[in-house]
Amino acid sequence: MSGACKVKLLKLMSGERFPLLLDGEGRPLFEPTVYALTELRAKNQATNTISSNLRSIQVFYLFLEIREIDLSARLSSGTLLSLGEVEELTRMCRLPVARLEAMRQDSVGGGPKFKVVSLEKVRLRMQGDVWEEVAPAFAGTRMLYIRSYIEWLVSDRLGKNGLDTLVSDNLLSTLNLVLPAITARIPKGGSHRAINQREGLAPESVAELLRVVSPQSPDNPWRGEYARQRNDLIVHWLHYLGLRRGELLGVRVSDVDFRKGTVTIHRRADDVNDSRTNQPQSKTKAREIPLSEGLKSLTYAYVMNYRSVLDGSRKHDFLFCADVTGQPMSLPTLNKVFRVLREKCPNLPNSLCPHVLRHTWNDRFSEEMDKRQTSEESEKKLRSYLMGWSETSGTAATYTRRHIRKKAQEVSLKMQEQMKGEGQGNA
Repeated sequence: MSGACKVKLLKLMSGERFPLLLDGEGRPLFEPTVYALTELRAKNQATNTISSNLRSIQVFYLFLEIREIDLSARLSSGTLLSLGEVEELTRMCRLPVARLEAMRQDSVGGGPKFKVVSLEKVRLRMQGDVWEEVAPAFAGTRMLYIRSYIEWLVSDRLGKNGLDTLVSDNLLSTLNLVLPAITARIPKGGSHRAINQREGLAPESVAELLRVVSPQSPDNPWRGEYARQRNDLIVHWLHYLGLRRGELLGVRVSDVDFRKGTVTIHRRADDVNDSRTNQPQSKTKAREIPLSEGLKSLTYAYVMNYRSVLDGSRKHDFLFCADVTGQPMSLPTLNKVFRVLREKCPNLPNSLCPHVLRHTWNDRFSEEMDKRQTSEESEKKLRSYLMGWSETSGTAATYTRRHIRKKAQEVSLKMQEQMKGEGQGNA
């Protein structure tokens, strides 16, 4: 491999987005490309899933380069990784790619040959530098994808004609040691993870967010009038409708029925009419969602008074546009909106991001269902429809943590008070 590798999305003539893992000179890496085509794309995996696989394989190749491992030579000789190397791979899966890239550059000498870096030296560097680790679940996903890729590599090598029987037997035997070793090191969910999982915003944080993004607010961090109006509407849509990022950016003006007061959320994977290479996509079912009078009016005013006069916006039908070019708004631009809010507005929580507002919506939905004394089964059906989930999925539990925690704490306190009273009465 030559230099740093990266994942790049290609937009094909059909509209399909296909990810590739490229080397430092922009050439597709052969084995990862074959793997993506024959194993992932052939099984109709989503573009984002293929990208996630390739980013994990990118981590694997960075590990190989840092440790100066010639994987092809090892496969030819019937070996893979030692248990010590599996342990080191596990450590590296916990690190951000930027840190791994810094380690790769540090391990490379002046020429194409690598400088030898001992395992212990790498460990000491990792411990001495202060780098935030990725979430355990994210590291676990990397390891799962790397394990599958290693299994495919060995299977592909075993399927080649002319492979020596002894090499084949050794390779299969080594694989049966390496795969369980990786599996055993995949992070398990624990109490720390459960406590620190994402929750919705507290009511006071929601009030502060809506105040700050108001176009009339003196604390609004944007200067341009279009950016102020657009970002205000974005926050309102995410807060009041609980949409995902991909759903929000995939909405077209024609999806909004102002007469009926509804918006239809569509799944348009590999849309040939979407100019964005990294197309925002919906993971959920298509559905029609009602808009309140206030949200409908806010959206109509935005479309008629601000979007309609933005240069470039008439070349497409997407509701939200980039404020300079008028092109369809991208995922990085949406992420930047929330990064600016976190950086410029100190009273907003550091956890603020589009998906936190989806959690917040689910908290409010739970509270409303409690007020209405809706049965658990009906609540599940209603929530699943509005969120675009299958009724049989267990996704709801992911989005109701704050509400469940709050109710559990209230019950616990009430029980403690009752038990205290009972104890005093018996004294």
